[in-house]
Amino acid sequence: MPVRPRLGGNAQRAVKHRGSHLQIIASAGSGKTEVVAQRIAALFADGVAPREVVAFTFNEAAAAELKSRVEDRVANRLGPEFLDRLNDCFVGTIHAYCFRLLQQHVPRFETYDVLDDHGLSAFLSVESFRLELKSLNSRLFQAIREFRENINVVENELLAVDQLDGEFGGVARRYYGALEDRRLLTYGQQIAHAVRALESGEVLERIHSSLRHLVVDEYQDINPAQERLISLLASGPVELCVVGDDDQSIYHWRGADVTNIVEFEQRYGAQQYPIATNRRSRPGIIRLANRTSANIQGRIEKRMRRYRSAAAPDHSLWIAPTEREEAAAIADAVRELHQQGWRYADMAILVRTRAAYAALFEALDGVPVTTDAGIGLFQQPLALLFGRTLAFLAGISWSDKAHGYGENVTLDGLVKAYASEFGLKAGSRRKVRSLLKAWRSEVENPTRPANLVGDFYRLLEACGVLEWDPEDPEQIARLGTLASCSRILADFESVRRRSRPDPDTPGEQIGGPDRGSVFFFRLATFVQHYAHGAYEGFDGEDDIEINAVTLTTVHRAKGLEWPIVFVPSLTTNRFPSSRTGKARTWFVPRHLFDPARYEGTMNDERRLFYVAATRARDWLSLSAHRRVRKGRVRTSPFLLNLAADAQLPNRPTLPPPPEDPPGSDESDRVALSFSELAGFLLCPYAFRLRHRLRFQPQIAPELGYGKAVHHALRRVAEHHQASGTVPSDSDLERILDEEFFLPYASKPAHRLLKASARRLVDRYLKDYSDDLDRIWEVERPFELHLDNAVISGRADVILDREGGDIHALALVDYKTSRNRETEFDLQLQVYADAGRREGLDVRGAYVHDLDEADRQRVNIEGAAIEAAEERVSEAISRYRESNFEATPSRKVCGDCDMRPVCRFRAG
Repeated sequence: MPVRPRLGGNAQRAVKHRGSHLQIIASAGSGKTEVVAQRIAALFADGVAPREVVAFTFNEAAAAELKSRVEDRVANRLGPEFLDRLNDCFVGTIHAYCFRLLQQHVPRFETYDVLDDHGLSAFLSVESFRLELKSLNSRLFQAIREFRENINVVENELLAVDQLDGEFGGVARRYYGALEDRRLLTYGQQIAHAVRALESGEVLERIHSSLRHLVVDEYQDINPAQERLISLLASGPVELCVVGDDDQSIYHWRGADVTNIVEFEQRYGAQQYPIATNRRSRPGIIRLANRTSANIQGRIEKRMRRYRSAAAPDHSLWIAPTEREEAAAIADAVRELHQQGWRYADMAILVRTRAAYAALFEALDGVPVTTDAGIGLFQQPLALLFGRTLAFLAGISWSDKAHGYGENVTLDGLVKAYASEFGLKAGSRRKVRSLLKAWRSEVENPTRPANLVGDFYRLLEACGVLEWDPEDPEQIARLGTLASCSRILADFESVRRRSRPDPDTPGEQIGGPDRGSVFFFRLATFVQHYAHGAYEGFDGEDDIEINAVTLTTVHRAKGLEWPIVFVPSLTTNRFPSSRTGKARTWFVPRHLFDPARYEGTMNDERRLFYVAATRARDWLSLSAHRRVRKGRVRTSPFLLNLAADAQLPNRPTLPPPPEDPPGSDESDRVALSFSELAGFLLCPYAFRLRHRLRFQPQIAPELGYGKAVHHALRRVAEHHQASGTVPSDSDLERILDEEFFLPYASKPAHRLLKASARRLVDRYLKDYSDDLDRIWEVERPFELHLDNAVISGRADVILDREGGDIHALALVDYKTSRNRETEFDLQLQVYADAGRREGLDVRGAYVHDLDEADRQRVNIEGAAIEAAEERVSEAISRYRESNFEATPSRKVCGDCDMRPVCRFRAG
């Protein structure tokens, strides 16, 4: 069992504090995650129930880290058996919490989907004509960028649409109407809708029936909408604990308001505990960071203290004659450090802007480099060929540069490029030519809907991709690039084909455009003008550590650390950025928000530089160059402030060889949803294609049918709970008219599947209407904690009075003809096991076949549960070993959504 580190001073006081709101000011490297984890474990030790604690993190990676740390500290303090009670403790992002809140307490949101940034840009692209986006800017993708920046302000500041004037106000109203019609939410809307739900009173009362402690990490990055949400949740009986550092507030362009943390103590009447000891960095690095932060205006007064012993040199300040020479010196240093014994993975190069990438990539030739921001997808030859293919289909010109001059794409030229890239022989060349020619001719075909992902996969098969070796790292990287291309197609197709209600026929829906030249034209222009510069390349499979130097931006490095950190290009145009403080195009009336907060200040740049410096553990390199090519550039004031009047060398002074790395005391549990586990059990190789390489499934009209049926049954149950009666025929018709939604079904398909759903619901009510009086909870989450894994999921329905006894529960999971491959017996055994460990009296479990109106009991006796645990643990062991051996068979492969890209498919 991992050992719990001993805390002292303010850290221990923060863990023990009770009775009022609490602010923890945690300097960089001070171990705030450990403090938060021990505080949460201490709350449980004091008798606080897990359901009474909610913890917000900045992103999903931080949530996973905090959750794992909490589990370790709880097991250490309260015993491993207490882990089974953690199911009701929420640890995750604010957005995830808001989406869960909406789906649980505002039922209509159960059928909504969330648009990420790429999906939102695709949505704006395909809806641009209806929204009249060009009224804002005649250049469409410039209009999209400006609209997104302004609509983010609207959502971050919780502005009402009726406060918006002119063309922008009209576009905004049409935009929100279009999202509502298509049952889509943006990240900002999740917060706004959750705030409205809480302000209504009833939902807040339900939340406050259990919530007692709210923890907010990275509080310095909270925007006004999120602060309003937090203030609502933290009212009444709730104690709020916020953790953060105003010196590390770097997301002003997302609306973050640093005054939230600076003024928190006075605003909330909170107890403040500064934790100032940096346990990460060597003393010289801390001195540099303190000198930087001292110049930040309006900050909370504090000074980082050292913990580690000195080791010279722990930093190096230097200036190269030119940018290329600076990059070459960094590359030479990387190679020498590696020869000394440092791993490539111990080193990171952090830049302010992407302008620095080109010279660094050139100099690092031959050095393994990984990046989550530097290598765009369309820097890969395969992706450029993909883009040219779409331009050929749409009949538009293509440029290999995002904003370059386009050239026409011919069939002959395209086939030649495929032959070169894939090494095609004559027969394969002819097949590829035939497919491309047929695909181009079908663009104008009004009778055939497009199947972008499916047609792309057929082309890949003709190119021999199915023969690539999945154990060859180079082939896997190429497969990852192709999978990223499939993501672009899926993002575009999912919003272009998204259905909406038929305004002329209540209860029916209209499918989105799915064919024709306009369809392909919008796709190709989306790829050329947006995806070309926005989508990132494949960066390896999750959970596989790559021994490579990390090259990324400072913003992306937030929350991370490395033994060796280089921060280059410290010139006045790059760091601080020349864009800082420059006015943007604002359509939102300026009296409604503070534009300067979004445009940035020198204080924001100082905070960003402070974050960059404090990522380093053992050695920090800060460097600049005097010229890019011929023109002289000025050195950044941040570097000059640290160098004083010293004459800086033109190369870095390197650190000594590494000490033995400290061992980790943290557990290494695998966290999977049950649906992911079931996919792995069905075929590990298909799981690898779907979840690790991230190939996208083809879109089908019936997609979402099971979810829609479940939602209809939930609304039936809620009708019964509210009225005490079984819904009448007219009630059922109204429920299905209002609630049955299929995201990609055309009018005929929706009509057919809705009628099928009505038959299922009718048969259910005829044979099982007694369930409505027994419903204990719907969509109830569970987590099963095993030694090597945490498996999560949701039970469709939990019934009370199993066998006639109060609080004796039965789990029911529904299946239809469209989801019969799910491991329902194992699923219910996992949920029953988790429920019993949590303290629930689970006596029964049933799989309910809605098509057959048949309910089958699942064995959840002791031996069956033990066998289920053993099966899960064995699967997790294979997963941890990256054993993704295929298990092909006609049954497994027949309906597999990865079949088109699987080399092992049967039949």
